[in-house]
Amino acid sequence: MSGNILERIDERRVAVSAPDDGMVDYCRVVPYLPDSEFPEFSGIVPVGDSPNPVTRRLREVMRLMGLDAERFGTREWNPLGELVSPGDRVVIKPNLVRHIHLAGGGIDSVITHPSLTRAVGDYVAKALSGSGEIIIGDAPVQSADFNKLIEITSMKEVAADISGCWGVTVSVRDFRLHAVTLGKHNEVVASSELEGDADGYTAVDIGKDSLLVPLEESSHMFRVTSYDCSEMPKHHGGGIHEYLIPKSILESDVVVNLPKLKTHRKVGITAALKNLVGINGYKDWLPHHREGSIEEGGDEYRDKSSLKCLLNRIIEKRHEERPSGSGTFDRVVLRAVHKLSSIVDGDPYMEGSWYGNDTLWRTVLDLNRILRYADRKGLVSEGIKRRVVTFVDAIIAGEGEGPMEPEPRMCGMVIGGLNQSAVDASIAGIIGFDFRVIPVVSKGFEIGALSVADFKPEEIEISSDSPRWDGFSVTAPKNTLNFKAPGGWRGHVELRPGRESE
Repeated sequence: MSGNILERIDERRVAVSAPDDGMVDYCRVVPYLPDSEFPEFSGIVPVGDSPNPVTRRLREVMRLMGLDAERFGTREWNPLGELVSPGDRVVIKPNLVRHIHLAGGGIDSVITHPSLTRAVGDYVAKALSGSGEIIIGDAPVQSADFNKLIEITSMKEVAADISGCWGVTVSVRDFRLHAVTLGKHNEVVASSELEGDADGYTAVDIGKDSLLVPLEESSHMFRVTSYDCSEMPKHHGGGIHEYLIPKSILESDVVVNLPKLKTHRKVGITAALKNLVGINGYKDWLPHHREGSIEEGGDEYRDKSSLKCLLNRIIEKRHEERPSGSGTFDRVVLRAVHKLSSIVDGDPYMEGSWYGNDTLWRTVLDLNRILRYADRKGLVSEGIKRRVVTFVDAIIAGEGEGPMEPEPRMCGMVIGGLNQSAVDASIAGIIGFDFRVIPVVSKGFEIGALSVADFKPEEIEISSDSPRWDGFSVTAPKNTLNFKAPGGWRGHVELRPGRESE
């Protein structure tokens, strides 16, 4: 990628498309064609019969970002041509975390809607100009049924239609190397190794630059709920902090990040930054929390609890005896006992799902830095190795107990930007959260070496087709959406009293 493109891109810009047109639903007709004859698609992408607000909002976001501004409205307009060149390998990374809503709700508040993947795919394919490759991929949780995800989203049909319209190769990949199948009581009934990324994997060690280094003395306490804890010490500790990255990511020229906007029990919000946890092949390489209470050097919960400690030991023993894990069944038992403990001990927190989690934000930012600075061989050094652009699906967002059990929130938005920290700081303010108390967002502005944001939050510039959000201030937000926070963050993450919200 040419240096002049990198130099003229302003990572401080964030664009929000939220016109007051009452369109807060998705196109439901596969393959999610645009609902108007846009000049840049003329004669290539047919016009569909169903309303498709996502394509309209994506188009407006790219205009607001100033991409190929001089040619907007013409057949030649090629907004992602600012980032993508013919012959490039481009990875599109939606949030496909799970095939169901864990509380029985609809899937629209859980995963990125495929109409956004389709619209982005068209603009990427136009920029490739018949030469190059598009890979649509993610690494969902181990109990996600990827085949059902592909069926729900009609992703194979989407990929085939993009390929047919534009004459480029489009594939869909599950980046996981391991999966489990759950029974009717959510117990693990089968475990399987997966093919994973067709190009293989590279263990990328960020070493002394890892944000987990300050926690190395307690690295033996790193945990991921419902995963075998014996694997983690092999990859984190003693100066080693490595992640298993698909080669299709490392060998990409551009990554298009397509998160779903949701609240998140462990990090506060999930959007541009947290979505990139899905570029790692094994979840048990990812520190999510440290076992135990704050007093014991952990951050799983606040207060010491013999009941929670005993339960953790029992579940870890089950994992040792059955390495495939026991999945959601153990999680349900764990939560039931933790709720009992909250009554006995007065501490409602569990699984690191609270504002005191000082581990997962470090893992998330490590992965964002690897994406930005790891070369094709997985060696990490200063100098941006690939460009990342983010388009957030917030047509229907998720609030409350996200990311797996969110309540749908109708927002009608698509949000875009060229820096994940800028996008997430903007989103935090828009939904009524204080980004300064969300470490995964705020700490990104404090990193020296291998930075994820080389500007200050107050320098972020938000433009919008809605007067409400045009010129919105990240550091002094007003008239916000006032999202419901997850239980473990409620009363902590919301903007201070006195700031205006609806």
